[in-house]
Amino acid sequence: MPTATYYATPRQVQELAIQKHLNNQSHISFPEGLTELERKGRLLVQKPSMPPFRENMTPDELDDFLLDIPFSVDRIIDRADNYDSDPSIFEPEMFSDGSDIFCFKHLPYMSEVQHTHDYFELTLVYKGNYKLLFENVTVTLSEGDLCIIPPLSPHNQPLDPSSLVVAIAVRQSTFDTLFGNLLAHQDLVSSFFRHSLYGNGQVNYLRMKTELNQQAINLIQQLAFESNQQDAYANQCSVSLLNIFLIQMLRKYSDTITLYNVEGYLDKDFDFALVPQYIQQNYRTVTLSSLAQTFHFSEAYMSKLIQKHLNRNFVSLLRELKMNKAVEFLSNTRMKINEISEWLGYESVDHFSRTFKRTFGAPPTEYRKEQHSPVEA
Repeated sequence: MPTATYYATPRQVQELAIQKHLNNQSHISFPEGLTELERKGRLLVQKPSMPPFRENMTPDELDDFLLDIPFSVDRIIDRADNYDSDPSIFEPEMFSDGSDIFCFKHLPYMSEVQHTHDYFELTLVYKGNYKLLFENVTVTLSEGDLCIIPPLSPHNQPLDPSSLVVAIAVRQSTFDTLFGNLLAHQDLVSSFFRHSLYGNGQVNYLRMKTELNQQAINLIQQLAFESNQQDAYANQCSVSLLNIFLIQMLRKYSDTITLYNVEGYLDKDFDFALVPQYIQQNYRTVTLSSLAQTFHFSEAYMSKLIQKHLNRNFVSLLRELKMNKAVEFLSNTRMKINEISEWLGYESVDHFSRTFKRTFGAPPTEYRKEQHSPVEA
C-alpha cells in the first residue's frame, strides 16, 4: 500500500489494459490496473503537470488530453482488494475535496464486471460506439448518444480504442442542485430525476440522441479542462458548464429521450390528468407527436396512456373535443362555417363538414338551422 500520495495518468492504465488484451490475458478493472502499476513501481511520486489545453481540439487531441490528466491514486487503491467481491464505487474515492464534478475517458479492454456508484455518471459517445451493459441488457450507443446513469444502477461500458467515450461524474447533491427546478414538472425527465434522487433505488438510465454540434463540443472540452483544475474558481466553472450543457441538450433533444425502466414507477408518479387538460387547452393545434414531446414520452407510450386512462385513442378524443366546440360556435355565435373550421384547426371546410355530419347526422349548416328554428307550441 502506498504510504504517501502517489499519482498516475489514465494513459498508464490504458496501455496496461491494451497490452493484456494483446497477450490474451484477462481484462482488468481500473483499481486492479492501478494496483498492478504499484507492484511494478510505475506509480508517480510527483504529480505531473496538466496537459496543454486548447479550444476546438480534434477527437484525437481530446483523447490525448484526457489520457494525460494526472490524478491521485491513494483512495482508489485502498479499496482495490475488495473490488472483486464488492464492485461498488463511492464519492470519497473518486472526488477530490471541494470538487463536485470531474471529467474522464472510459478506457478500452477493461473488465466487464458490472459496478455501481453513489453518484451520477453521464457518458457521451464522442466518437465511434460502444455497448452499454445494464443488468441483463446490452444496448449499443452510437456517436452523439448521451446516457445518464443514476446512483446504484449496475452497469459497465466495455469498448475498444477506436471509440472515445467521455464520462462526467457528478455528486448526487450537485445534481439535485442543478435540476431541483425540474422536479416539480410532470413529465418523463422530471420523473426520472425525482426517482433517481429520492426514489427507492430502482435501477434505470436515461438515453438521449444528440448531435455533436460545435456548441456541445466546446462545452465538453471546456468541462474536461475546468473539472480537472485546482484553482478556487474551477469547481464553480465546472458546475456552470455542466448546467449549460445539459439544459441545451434537453432543450434540443428531449424528444429523443428513452428510459430503460419507465413502467416501474411512472403510473404512480405521473399525474395523467395533465394530459387531457393540455389537450383541451391546445386542441386547435395539438398532435400526438407534439403531445408526446411536451411530456417527454414516445408517441407509442402516450397512445398507451390515453387508451389506458380514457378507454379511447387520441384521434377520437381530439375529434370529440373539436366537435363539442363546433356545436358551441354554431349554437351561440354568428361565425361562418369556414371560420369555425379554421378556428378548430381543420385543413379544409369539407373535412370539417364531413366529420361534423358523421358525428351528429347533419352538416353544420343544417344543424345551425335546426338549433335556431322556432319551437312549436
